[in-house]
Amino acid sequence: MSGKTFPVPDLVRRRAVSEGSEGLAWLASLDSTLASLEHDWNLTIGPALEGGSAAFVAEARTSRGESVVVKVSTPATDATRHEVDVLRAAAGKGYVTMLRHHAPRRAMLLEHLGDRLETSELPYEHQMNIVCATLLEAWMLVPAGMTFPTGADKANALGSDIVRMWTETGQPCSSTVIDKALLYCRDRAASYRREHAILAHGDPHPANILAVPGTDRFKFIDPDGIAIEPAYDLGVLLRAWDEGLGGRHAHDIARSHARHLATRTQVSAEAIWQWGFIERVSTGLLLLQLGERAKGQQFLSIAETLLG
Repeated sequence: MSGKTFPVPDLVRRRAVSEGSEGLAWLASLDSTLASLEHDWNLTIGPALEGGSAAFVAEARTSRGESVVVKVSTPATDATRHEVDVLRAAAGKGYVTMLRHHAPRRAMLLEHLGDRLETSELPYEHQMNIVCATLLEAWMLVPAGMTFPTGADKANALGSDIVRMWTETGQPCSSTVIDKALLYCRDRAASYRREHAILAHGDPHPANILAVPGTDRFKFIDPDGIAIEPAYDLGVLLRAWDEGLGGRHAHDIARSHARHLATRTQVSAEAIWQWGFIERVSTGLLLLQLGERAKGQQFLSIAETLLG
């Protein structure tokens, strides 16, 4: 190989180091991995793009001068996500198009998209309308012969994580918040029906949806892949819709946000509400564990006000 080096963003490096020996080995071999992809796929790979943490992502040029994106995931990310399966099943419908994939190198070649929706100056409600419209395009039946985590799996795992993280972070919110989140986890687990499940993105926030250049359309990137009710993806959107939630009417305003998402997608507002509350609590606790105390506490403080 050429001996070319590819500087790794700090967040990606820290993520890989946190994965132990496999992550360290991934880091040590990354230059040779990228050089081999340049050779095998006839590319020139540029500097890493900022913003992600779970993969080395960089813009590249093909031998014909076309702009594409190379993505090489860290070992743990590759093992826990079903990104390749989702992108292959979607074939560009609602999701970034995967042009090539090499499993041993955990590498993908993707179409080049535009700016992330979160960088726009659009009001959050307008961003949510765009995400909802793109979700309606992206949601699909679970492909036959493919296995994904289920809605029951997700609800049960989130319940266990919430209890563990609440204890590990010194019980930073009331037990009433935790009890409500666990009640909703039980409700969503019990509501899971395989025949009603769709293949959901799993994390469709505005940083994971990009503009399609030259059009007014958008596509998702970085899917987790879950066989679950559509309300879960909408709950992920609801968890961070904080507009108007600082006053005495926070609960009613948050409920109106859930109804807005329901109207846009014809999905149950109550199911969206429950998943949104679960996600708000689990995200707040996770942020505290990661040392993001101000952000984490904000999620949990709002959860307190949403108890009604």
